[in-house]
Amino acid sequence: MRRGTKTITIGLFGATVLSSAALAGGFSRGSANLDGLYGDGFEFYSGVTFVSPGRSYENISGYSLEGFLDAPDQTFSNDYFIPYVSVGGKLAGNLNCVGSYTQPYGGDSEYSGAIQFDTAYQNFVVDELGLTCSVGFDAGPGRAYLIGGVFHESLDYNEAQDFQLYDGIPLPNPFFDDGVYGPNAGDVSSLNLTGESWGYRIGVGFEIPEIALRGSLMYRSQTDYDATGMYSSTPFATIAAHQIAGDPDSPFYGNYAGALGYVQGNLYQSQLSTTASASASLPQSVEFALRSGIRPGWLAFASVKWTDWSVLQQIQVVEGIAGQDFSSSSFFFKDGWTVTGGLAHQFNETLAGSFSVTWDKGVSGGYDTLTDTWTVASGVRYAKDNMTLSAGGAAIYLSEGQKTEGDYTAYSPGEWGYALSLSGSLKF
Repeated sequence: MRRGTKTITIGLFGATVLSSAALAGGFSRGSANLDGLYGDGFEFYSGVTFVSPGRSYENISGYSLEGFLDAPDQTFSNDYFIPYVSVGGKLAGNLNCVGSYTQPYGGDSEYSGAIQFDTAYQNFVVDELGLTCSVGFDAGPGRAYLIGGVFHESLDYNEAQDFQLYDGIPLPNPFFDDGVYGPNAGDVSSLNLTGESWGYRIGVGFEIPEIALRGSLMYRSQTDYDATGMYSSTPFATIAAHQIAGDPDSPFYGNYAGALGYVQGNLYQSQLSTTASASASLPQSVEFALRSGIRPGWLAFASVKWTDWSVLQQIQVVEGIAGQDFSSSSFFFKDGWTVTGGLAHQFNETLAGSFSVTWDKGVSGGYDTLTDTWTVASGVRYAKDNMTLSAGGAAIYLSEGQKTEGDYTAYSPGEWGYALSLSGSLKF
């Protein structure tokens, strides 16, 4: 393999992966760049990926106070950016360390029409700061590495409901009275939760630099959250009274006025805001990655990743007035699998290109349309002296799916999204 292939095409691999993994299963987004665990020098790396998912709902239907409702077809997934920063390399002897920042998880959806009563918007992002180290030693024709590190995550979650759209909650119940929300509902009822968690990653690696071969097996731990925050502009008494009056097992069944008097006198009075708390977990994952030179100027790469999205089933949020479960978010995800394969080619001493295909198994349990996706990505990389610049793009096909659970149903057709990435590095 001619000189430079090892450094140029292995580095280029990252530009393609940034684009191809930008819309992985569940709420997955970015992964820490840990290339510095294998290098001899020291490197600063930074990049950003822009993703436009383009996911939409059609044929929306459900129940409201007035009866069966229909909402307009709509694109609900918002565009987002994924940042990446890492710095590190060889510290001493056989020890390499990398400090990294990215956003491993996130989601951003905004709705219109009648379903704003169920959810007006829902978004969250997780920031990760990590420190990972490797110890390398000679092993046969190459070098083996023991890898370990810790990371800190911070979560910011927001959701809202618009109670001004309807005079009742979207349940098929004939006992809800008109006009009960009115000005007490405020504008938009919102929930904000924040939390922090620590996790770790461990793994092994092996490389033979002469043939640009590198393999790794990495485990990333689950992270657990006890998040806290606030409910704002939320008509607690009205919502609770409707739920009690609509429960056939309640002594106030069919008696909204009696239920409202009970919850106002014994629980919520006229309060519209209070503290909130919830517990949730984000998934563990295991990834195997392999890349190797296959002929002069050519590199093949592949990876398989399992993500334990089934850990995310349902989140119950507790209000701070009476300490009761007040609202919930249902996911009931299944485990996710992501498979990538591709080729990189060095055109000359400074320029290389790559192409990859990624399949990601959908995780939907019926409460959303997070279905299978196919991503075709390509990238180019310019390297000169100690500086590199990479750019990549991807076309993302989201397969059709049906939302069958929750307060409304909807259909997502097969449709296309896209991603663009730009990154650069400087070696010392």
